[in-house]
Amino acid sequence: MIGVGILGLLDDKSRNSDGTFRFTVDDQSEYFRSAALVDRVWFLVKKPQNRKELRIVVGRTAEADVSIPELSISTDHCAFEATPFGLRLVDLGSTNGTIVDGGLLHEGESAALRSGSKIVLGRFEFEYLRHKDFVSKLRVYGTKPER
Repeated sequence: MIGVGILGLLDDKSRNSDGTFRFTVDDQSEYFRSAALVDRVWFLVKKPQNRKELRIVVGRTAEADVSIPELSISTDHCAFEATPFGLRLVDLGSTNGTIVDGGLLHEGESAALRSGSKIVLGRFEFEYLRHKDFVSKLRVYGTKPER
């Protein structure tokens, strides 16, 4: 996943029991590319201690397979699951929701992913890319992968 940008403001008065802040988007909120997010890459890899579970969990804390330390992302926000029909993303009951290609997922719901899918977790937007498309994007930026 590549970080694309951020939308909305944290509501510092609205926090749930696991410490996740809600965020707000209004007519005055503007989408912007955060320096901390622009082109940052999060690899979808299981942590060794989590190998028994078949899915890759994304969350805010270091215990998640993919840790994104942002207060609008829940402790266990969503998970990538491999199926015979391809990769799917499932919401794990996140506070601020999970959006895949514009569709909001509710707890337990999942959506199919394709290379180039836009994923919104909390107030962060990401682009999901398969390996070959990621390598192609590196070439566009002028980086040649090592062989």
